[in-house]
Amino acid sequence: MQTLTWPVVVENLAEQLAATQGGVVHPVQLLPYLPVSLWMVEHVLDKLAESDFVEKDRVGDLVSYHFPQFVDRPQVPFSPERCVFSNTPLPEGAEQVLSEDVIREVENELRVLAENDPWPANANWQHELVYLIQNQSVAARISEIAGQSRLPFRQVEEKVKQLAKLGAVKLGEKTGTVELPPLSYPHKQYERQAAFIRLFPGALREEMEVRLVRALLAVVGIMAGCFVLAFVLRIPFLLLVLLGATFSLITFWRIFKAPPKSLPSH
Repeated sequence: MQTLTWPVVVENLAEQLAATQGGVVHPVQLLPYLPVSLWMVEHVLDKLAESDFVEKDRVGDLVSYHFPQFVDRPQVPFSPERCVFSNTPLPEGAEQVLSEDVIREVENELRVLAENDPWPANANWQHELVYLIQNQSVAARISEIAGQSRLPFRQVEEKVKQLAKLGAVKLGEKTGTVELPPLSYPHKQYERQAAFIRLFPGALREEMEVRLVRALLAVVGIMAGCFVLAFVLRIPFLLLVLLGATFSLITFWRIFKAPPKSLPSH
């Protein structure tokens, strides 16, 4: 059986990150570098933790994996000069950690996996929320994240709680603030990951559901207004229904097919 590339990339990336962070790595810290879901990262690292060389721990609110061999190393910025999988040199100033050949190989494997696994649906909102949380200059509040997200407040709140339950973020129940382990997720890097994840229809399901509800509510409002006008102003009912139906169709299409909301770039 052929060994897949993407799990090995996750292992290598986690190890190299840990080497710059005193031997500790949090699964969420890998998301800026790979278009995968948090569950996929944790699954690979859990397998790694079955060995004698990696330990899984949960201190307070955050899940972490410990690589004892790197405990005494100084903490330095993570800036690899070589691909974490193939060890080939990366272009100077490149933000990715993989060579273009390895990126294509990983993406091809993820396309095949998406045929039977709903990972794009999870990865889409996880990457979006992690990007938005770290984009705040101070401790992020759920209300601020929801104001920038493509999802409504209730869904953002629910999904932030899921991240907290997974040990990916610290959630202040009383203050409504959300904190991540130290990580950097530049806009350009997010755009690249999101562009690939959002190629899969399953990744957009929740956004489409929100648009559908908004479009249907708009149609109901328009048609209700037509009934009121017909009754109050004595305008011919059939004429108002015809005009209302036409306007409703245009409004529904514009809401449902509107381009996705742009996320802040800084």
